[in-house]
Amino acid sequence: MRTLITALSVPAFLLVGAVSPTAQAQAANPMENSRPFPAGPSRQMENYRFLEDPAKRTDPLDAWRYHRLGDSSWLQLGGELRYAFTSTDNVAFDIAGQGDDNYIQQRAQVHASLHLWDNRLRTFVQLQNTRSWNQQLPSPRDESRNDVAQAFVDANFTLGQLKTTTRLGRQEVQYGQGALFNIGEQPNVRLAFDGARVMLGNPGGRQLDLLALRPVGYDFDSFDDGTDNNTHILGAYASLPWAPRRGIDIYGFAREMDERTYQGFSGKEERYTVGTRLFGQHERLDWNWDLMLQSGEHANRDIRAWGIRTDSGYTFDSPAQIRLGLHLDAASGGDPLSASKTRTFDALYPRNGTYGEANVTTMANLILAGPSLNFKPARTIEVISSIMQTWRESTDDYVYLPGMRPLAATLNNAEREIGTTYQFTARWQPNPNFNIDLHMMHLDAGGAITKAGGDDINTIVLRTAVRF
Repeated sequence: MRTLITALSVPAFLLVGAVSPTAQAQAANPMENSRPFPAGPSRQMENYRFLEDPAKRTDPLDAWRYHRLGDSSWLQLGGELRYAFTSTDNVAFDIAGQGDDNYIQQRAQVHASLHLWDNRLRTFVQLQNTRSWNQQLPSPRDESRNDVAQAFVDANFTLGQLKTTTRLGRQEVQYGQGALFNIGEQPNVRLAFDGARVMLGNPGGRQLDLLALRPVGYDFDSFDDGTDNNTHILGAYASLPWAPRRGIDIYGFAREMDERTYQGFSGKEERYTVGTRLFGQHERLDWNWDLMLQSGEHANRDIRAWGIRTDSGYTFDSPAQIRLGLHLDAASGGDPLSASKTRTFDALYPRNGTYGEANVTTMANLILAGPSLNFKPARTIEVISSIMQTWRESTDDYVYLPGMRPLAATLNNAEREIGTTYQFTARWQPNPNFNIDLHMMHLDAGGAITKAGGDDINTIVLRTAVRF
């Protein structure tokens, strides 16, 4: 308990700063210029109340999106239909003999957001159907049939200039760049949690979130995605703008697992993560950095680990909006067979999509560095490309796949290089309701993989989505 208090004390202390009012104008609603949200952000964040003004109903679907129910109540509706074709050779480096895989996935979602008493009470429900055809070894994040993606109730009230939201139920959660908590847009089933959050914020952009959550336990049949009662998460996340277009986040999370089999040891785990996120923009330079430390205990082994995740870039003054970026990520590793200590960083629920859709890289025993290049050759086309070199931070530890899955054959292996990833993604989005994505990736396996019997990976993903 003392460790938990230490993990949460710094961001919780910032509550005093979070409630201090600052006189800044409310930002304009971005939905007025483009709706709905593009692929990625949670649809729960959409606000269509401005459609009460008939002059602003400029989209043919506006009559479907927003429905006035009374003097102080309204209903918002929306949905998505997404299909993706994936072709991958040498799944998981083919170390386990999985070979090639070619499959089609479907994600169909509909949601309703009911606002009562001038938004003092809100109910949000999102249902989904997710299917995967011809996939060799689908996981519950690939196919979960009919199920509840999100379902929560918000109670909103104000204390002076402080806005408070208490949220109970199943909800998507993402903080910052997704170093520890993310939605997971690339997988067919997005990630959600069951529990409660209290969100405190003021007009100056300062915010403090307090949370008590459990991850959703996904399964393959309809309406069987229940709460993972083995895992408990407590946390606090404070966001503090300190200059125009710049800010700092400070956070602490405690994840307790009643039973975890990890690195060959089984027992209770208490893992505490404290960190800070530095983000902002100065003229054409931008940065987004997370610095994290972990402590705790697993199966009577002390946890001592660290992680760094960064994305920095410079956007040139050009019609194509050319951005040259640099990724530099690192996460500690160590002897996984040690009975006294584990040094392997566990990023909890990280955003791995930026590492490529072959699903073979995560923030554990990792050093990653490389440039990225983003640009828009036309108004409706966006191109994202990168080259990322990856190594093991410690050659005494495994190479880890997402979900902290170790590649056993990499343990007794003195090679450090995991490989080099070449990525190219192009998106055509002629309007906010429709997009087609093409993702191509080649991973040139390094010595840590080839010595374990692994091979190069090639992945192609063609994805299309309609949102309304």
